[in-house]
Amino acid sequence: MNDKVICTENQKRKYHTKCKDLIKQFISEHKSARFSVADLSQYIKAQGADINITTIYRNLDKLTSDGTLIKTKNPGNDFCFYQYAGEESECVGHLHLQCKVCGRIVHLSDKYMSDVYNYLRKEVGFKLDFRSSVLVGVCDHCRIIPGIPGKGKHEEN
Repeated sequence: MNDKVICTENQKRKYHTKCKDLIKQFISEHKSARFSVADLSQYIKAQGADINITTIYRNLDKLTSDGTLIKTKNPGNDFCFYQYAGEESECVGHLHLQCKVCGRIVHLSDKYMSDVYNYLRKEVGFKLDFRSSVLVGVCDHCRIIPGIPGKGKHEEN
């Protein structure tokens, strides 16, 4: 007796659609926050779905490749995190700032990017890949500002 469950193509499509739908739902609910595969997997399980971790990675890789997500490594270790890139692949022409405390990604204003890009290209001889460029620091939400009680969690110079 064979206990394997055989899925029809239609069932496979629904399964993959459910996975993609849950991932997109998670992303839309966490647009300005970074997340890990573990965070996403936990969310999917809380929604009552049981999706293989490999399937989650494959979907995140596709969303990163098509510009929907930004993939970054946590400073100090090799843990990967993802964050929504924004509408219409707006991350192509600017740097990203990542808070090392909360992990939030901030998109640096395009207003300054042409100067940075031209300096790096002409003076340093370096072509910057903006999509994967992240400057690490501490955001205002996580930094205690002297004289403002309750502002932030950590003091940073």
